[in-house]
Amino acid sequence: MTDLLFKCYSLSVSQRISTTVLQRVIVLVFPLLVICFFGLNVVLNNRGSTPKDAVLSLGKVESRESLVSGERSSEVSNKISPMISSINRLERSSLSYQESWNTVALESLFHSLDPDLLSKLSEQDRIQLKDYLGHLESSKRMDKPWLCWDGDVEETKLAIYYEIEKLSGLSGGGYEILANQFQPKERWTKTATDGFSFAAQGDASIITWSIVPDGTSIPGLTNQSAAGSNFRAWMASVYGGSVNGPASDQPWFQIFESAFEEMAGTCGLTLVYEPMDDGVRVDSLNPGKLGMRGDIRIAARELDGNSGNLAIAFPPDHGDMIFDSSDGIFQITSGSSIRLFNTVTHELGHSLGLAHVCPVNQTKLLEPSLTTSFRGPQFDEFQSLQRLYGDRFELHGDFRDNDTVQAAKLIELVEGSRVNFVRLSIDDNSDQDFYRFEGLVGQKLNVEVVPGEGFYLEGGEADSGCSQGIRFNSAKVHDLSVQILAEDGETIIFQAASGDLGESERIEQFRLPATGSFYLRVSGDQTDAAQIYGLGVELTARVPAPQLELFGHRILEESGSIKNGRLDPGETIRLAIEIRNRGELGSGLLTTNILLSDNAVLFNKSSPSRLEPGEIGVIEIVVGTTGNCGEFLTLSLKIDGESGELLQENLGFEAGVLTRPVVFDVDFENLNGLPGDWNSDISGSGEEWDVVSSRWNSPIQSAFAPGRDSSGEASLLSPVFELASSGGSLSFSHLYRLEPGFDGAVLEVSRDGGEWVDLLIDPSVITIGGYNRSIREGFGSAIMGQQAWSGILEVFTPVSVKLPVEWAGEMLQFRWRVVHDASSALGGWWIDNVKMEMVAEDCEPHRPEVTLTLKNGELDENYPDSPAILALETNLPLVSSLSIPLEVLGSATFLEDYVINLQAVLPAAEVSHEIPVRVIPDFITEDTETVLIQIPSGDSAFVEGE
Repeated sequence: MTDLLFKCYSLSVSQRISTTVLQRVIVLVFPLLVICFFGLNVVLNNRGSTPKDAVLSLGKVESRESLVSGERSSEVSNKISPMISSINRLERSSLSYQESWNTVALESLFHSLDPDLLSKLSEQDRIQLKDYLGHLESSKRMDKPWLCWDGDVEETKLAIYYEIEKLSGLSGGGYEILANQFQPKERWTKTATDGFSFAAQGDASIITWSIVPDGTSIPGLTNQSAAGSNFRAWMASVYGGSVNGPASDQPWFQIFESAFEEMAGTCGLTLVYEPMDDGVRVDSLNPGKLGMRGDIRIAARELDGNSGNLAIAFPPDHGDMIFDSSDGIFQITSGSSIRLFNTVTHELGHSLGLAHVCPVNQTKLLEPSLTTSFRGPQFDEFQSLQRLYGDRFELHGDFRDNDTVQAAKLIELVEGSRVNFVRLSIDDNSDQDFYRFEGLVGQKLNVEVVPGEGFYLEGGEADSGCSQGIRFNSAKVHDLSVQILAEDGETIIFQAASGDLGESERIEQFRLPATGSFYLRVSGDQTDAAQIYGLGVELTARVPAPQLELFGHRILEESGSIKNGRLDPGETIRLAIEIRNRGELGSGLLTTNILLSDNAVLFNKSSPSRLEPGEIGVIEIVVGTTGNCGEFLTLSLKIDGESGELLQENLGFEAGVLTRPVVFDVDFENLNGLPGDWNSDISGSGEEWDVVSSRWNSPIQSAFAPGRDSSGEASLLSPVFELASSGGSLSFSHLYRLEPGFDGAVLEVSRDGGEWVDLLIDPSVITIGGYNRSIREGFGSAIMGQQAWSGILEVFTPVSVKLPVEWAGEMLQFRWRVVHDASSALGGWWIDNVKMEMVAEDCEPHRPEVTLTLKNGELDENYPDSPAILALETNLPLVSSLSIPLEVLGSATFLEDYVINLQAVLPAAEVSHEIPVRVIPDFITEDTETVLIQIPSGDSAFVEGE
């Protein structure tokens, strides 16, 4: 190759040759030029060499973009040969030399792609791929769009487009372990708010975004002409709302707003919605302008129909994103519209400067294809965006960084409470983070700096497309250190830097030497890349000082007749909370405050007024609950001393015990067939249920029954189980391809071994994700005329069924039944993540103990104005009033000899109620008569106490 290029160079005749002679030379030289180009192609196609290798063989040191782009072509041709420079100035009859050069270079790039991957593409895919490559090579940097794909796109296609991104310079290319995700110089350098300020790597920036009005001219894919945006009409068709009203008032706006907020939260960006958009053409020549349009503009149109591309996005300083309004995946709004949300955040990643990242394993938002395995940005996006724009503390108050003492981020510390900040960063070899806090002399400081968040696969290895990666240790980028600085911001009073690369740095129990302001400085080493870290800071109490702690708590007394040492629904308890002063000074005067949840009633409390060192004090409270079985009564305890807050604790008490036993929870993983206690049953042409890996909701297997083209059915049978006391719920996810209206699937139940009946049509059953159509009659289906799941459901969708409490104690069994008619068949029915969870209550009914005693007095006809007083009492106050029908016995006659209100009521919050008994004088001499007034036994609302 070197000799051939030299010969091309040697034929570069001086430009002093006459035009006629030169034209003759051209005729002779042109075949050799073609050979030169073919020689270049051979180098580019040499397996084991990279496009970068080929460029270097021609003496180039720039990227592939430099070799073939129009704006640099003359520079390239001059470097190769003066002859090329001369020829380039000549007019050709059909094809200019520049066009010939670009065509040959484009073909060379295309054929340098992995031939194994190319061979797996259809002819149409190859044409589209070449068009995309040509567009990337002919466009300026800001006009090169990212293509983002549906999750069902084949891995081969993702891999070949990933190679295109690397060849064209759209991606940084190759595997760069410390900074693989972002593109060189690919961050915003000019925004409507900041202008060219804050444009350097790591600077916090403000970027605006807007939504274009429908009809705005927008670009499409490489083979498409410009078209009018239909974003507003598209969103209204999916979520409702107005096409022309303010975008911020529409039901879909919150999805986009929260997506921008979540991406802004990853780094030092502020993303501001611009409500105006003047509808000017979407391209890089129309940048953002305050009050007119956003820096990033959102639009939509038909791209490639219901498949493949979900959206395209442009890099900074263009940043606009265009969604495919014809793609049906956005019609699926389950999971709080996770598909649209993750597509928006993914596209926004490109708009902010991120490239696609490999491997495709559903762990990173910027992987080339859509995933619903998580929501929003992951660790990988935090690291990349913080490299570009710094972490979230770079932007605070009026400051755009926290790189100096003057711009230090204030940390509010409460004595005894640790504060933790996650995913902060040192974004390059010059960044350092300052934090300011206030402290008192004698307080002790604990600081911990933890680098990274473990290992994950990052980047793509050579010749692996986008399917593999290298194990990246996110903790081993910078060797971090942390220092404590005095109030002057310069004097180092302590530092921790002993840990090796990847290890945490800690400062433990450092005693503050004075009262005032102090600073923490976190620094890295000379590595020009981003290191994510977590920061934990704690101030402990000065010594000597009072220091209160929760020592324990116990129930002393219960109002219910069953003394089980716990709180039950409706019950009142007397609770002892023990507090210990483990400090070295007395507490001084204490003030105790108690706050309760809405389902609780506080009757009274008592607490110690002060605690000496080592002393344990008891706070007693009487509290009742109005909650149901399984609800928690929460108690917030706060104790203040003369120097401020000394204790803050939250306690929770469950009313009874509510459990949720799981009967089965099956994801069909690591199985060669159905689980042992599951069965399959078939009739007619039905084929047995089995475990497959063709489709799944949780990787990588599911249960499946295939479609059949003749009458038959197949049933998947669950284990038999007894339903718990409070019912339960069945849930699963499914996907189906069943001939619409002819083949269908139903869910049935057998109760106590009885006949199978459709579970979902039972009026006592509550269903989410029920049937979608009825099965047509007259075609031989065993479920004709019934409601069923039928048609095509391409995405796993959840179904939940709440079983009624009335079925408690019954033996239940479910079956998933797919039924085929006598005509054509489609794919079948896939079932995954089947879970049966029951609800079991263990709660005692509240029956308070009530006593009735003679408090004072007696009945004497000689003293009719002096009644006897009875006392109706409980040991603890009740949360609601209690009505008790009293019983009377004895020789005295009610309403003749005496009178009493037999319907006694003990008021809520009271422990005693007086009941007068009055004599009725008849002025007849009689023997002594008796009356027995008592609390009835066997009542479900109360128990007679001793």
